[in-house]
Amino acid sequence: MPHGKGVKNMNVRSTRMSVFVSLFIVLAAFSVQAQDSGSDVNLDELFGGDMVENPENVPAPTQNPVTAALATEKVRIGGSFYGSLEAAATWQDLWGGGSDLFSADSTSLDTVLKSTIFFDARPNEDFRVYGSTKVAWSTLTGDSIAVPSIKVFELFSDFSLNDQVFFRFGKSTVKWGVGYFWSPADVINLEPIDVLDATAQREGPINFRVHIPVLGTQNNFYLYAILDEDNVDFSTTALAAKAEFLLGNYELGTGIYYRNETAERAMLTLTGPVGNFDIFGEAMLSRGSAKNFVTDIATTTPYTITTSTKTDHRNSIYFSASTGFMYSSPKDNFTAIGQYYYNGEGYSEADRKGLIADANTVIAALGATPTAAQYQQALAGLIYGSGRHYAALSVTQDEFLTKDTSISLLVLANLSDGSGFVRPSIAWQVVDNFKFSLSPTFIFGGADTEYSILAGGDTVSVSLGAIVSGSF
Repeated sequence: MPHGKGVKNMNVRSTRMSVFVSLFIVLAAFSVQAQDSGSDVNLDELFGGDMVENPENVPAPTQNPVTAALATEKVRIGGSFYGSLEAAATWQDLWGGGSDLFSADSTSLDTVLKSTIFFDARPNEDFRVYGSTKVAWSTLTGDSIAVPSIKVFELFSDFSLNDQVFFRFGKSTVKWGVGYFWSPADVINLEPIDVLDATAQREGPINFRVHIPVLGTQNNFYLYAILDEDNVDFSTTALAAKAEFLLGNYELGTGIYYRNETAERAMLTLTGPVGNFDIFGEAMLSRGSAKNFVTDIATTTPYTITTSTKTDHRNSIYFSASTGFMYSSPKDNFTAIGQYYYNGEGYSEADRKGLIADANTVIAALGATPTAAQYQQALAGLIYGSGRHYAALSVTQDEFLTKDTSISLLVLANLSDGSGFVRPSIAWQVVDNFKFSLSPTFIFGGADTEYSILAGGDTVSVSLGAIVSGSF
């Protein structure tokens, strides 16, 4: 290649990379901390999308083909888009006769607009830079000013030492657990699993990871230093280690986690096949808890809510565990997933009932006042995830009757108080990136149970949505 043309191509590639990285930094500078909802990027799909390329023909490489595959002059750019418009109707007391089937107690119209944009640069086989940004449009109503949420979701670099020890530094997802709906062993990520969107990628912390694979085996060792993004300091930095072992057809994982004056945790995971099923299990043992427990609600003025501090239960031991299965038949387009979860940080039945009774007494005494609404919110915060035993089942049948129609059923229950919800749904894929969905939701459990309190009773709701989604 002539020298002048080579310099020109290098400048073109450098300019393109500089422009995109500059755009990414500008987005990060205007990041707004807001609640993040929705679907995340499937990297396996997105890495096949559009990319910035050198337009000139490049001579055939002479290096190792594996090295050639890892090193590239291309910067991969892609992302995903999700938009929905959903109309919903809710009946507060349909089964008890307090609601009219033909006149819903409330209706709503909601929209969601969000996107994830990523870049993936691999200038050589030993160095990689990856970043992704999430953008979501706010739908605030009334006099509030709608401000879009823009946040850096991941931003990290991978590099290695002699292709034997591999490093990662930056903000990235750190998935330790193997559970589908709940994962007590997943002690590092900043977000819990959303049971209504269980496969969504969750936000992770800023961390430094050392990965040491055992040559000639599929065993791996990991070391982590995990920073507190809100307070970067030696005292708030957590340390963790994990090991993975392949034992026949089963994978065993074990790990430990330590953060000063918060909690020490140890975890164990196991995955593998049993007949036509894939089973998974995990357990977590913790000394101390990062959770603040409600210990008392005063039923006389000033109606004080007392909560414990981390110091109060620093030496308490908590055990949580989960087990489940997955069955998939691609031939029949059928998938079933079930899971049981023991929540060691849940309230005892006596404590839970006593606190709910006290909260109801306060709410009744306050009547229709703003303070009563605040206590109602406090009760919802207390009750959410307060049980010790949970179970969930998800069943999906694709190509139901026609190749463009699918049906599914999600059932989730708090076994401690007998509450939960049932959500059947049917979806029609009109074209590749556009579909309609119809989903009724039935809340069950009765008064003073978790899901009835959260939903405002044993409600029935029906939603009809139009969804546009896709990767680019």
